[in-house]
Amino acid sequence: MGNTKYMKKVIGMVGLLAMLTSCNNSDRKEHTKDVLKEEKSSSKEKESAASQNRISKEEAVKLAVKQFEAYLPKILKTYDDGVIDLQDPHVGDFTGDGIDDVAIYWNIAPEGGNALIGQGLSLYKNDGHSVKVIAGYEPDYLFAFDTIKNGKIIVEKLEYTEEDGRCCPSIKTKHALTIKGNKAY
Repeated sequence: MGNTKYMKKVIGMVGLLAMLTSCNNSDRKEHTKDVLKEEKSSSKEKESAASQNRISKEEAVKLAVKQFEAYLPKILKTYDDGVIDLQDPHVGDFTGDGIDDVAIYWNIAPEGGNALIGQGLSLYKNDGHSVKVIAGYEPDYLFAFDTIKNGKIIVEKLEYTEEDGRCCPSIKTKHALTIKGNKAY
């Protein structure tokens, strides 16, 4: 009979320990959930702060245009009596970092004329805080800017048939540019 009392006490203590351990595990799980929520919230706040500190697309274009205009005299030196005829910025992510970059399509005409004597693209990487020229594209053929899509810059190579007038090439072939070093191909 004394043995039975002892056994009941042991069973009672084991039950109490099990209950306390269970409560402690429950508290630990809740604490872990709270810590994970805080980390997730903190991460979202950091991402939000980083995106709020990013320059806008409009600001990226303004910075790229300013850099382009500073470099333009060097471009014009390669074209006798040439003047800028068109300077058209386009925005899209062509560097694959999730931030929209800037491509400026430009062409050069003779002063007082309307012929096209040069054209190209100046490509600016946007890191979210500033833009920097990374490449240029000046092919030896006529082309038109098409779009920036799926991380690629798409242009149309323009060619003439024997029947085409000088103004209107009818053969248009789409081409995705690849950037290598400071050149696009």
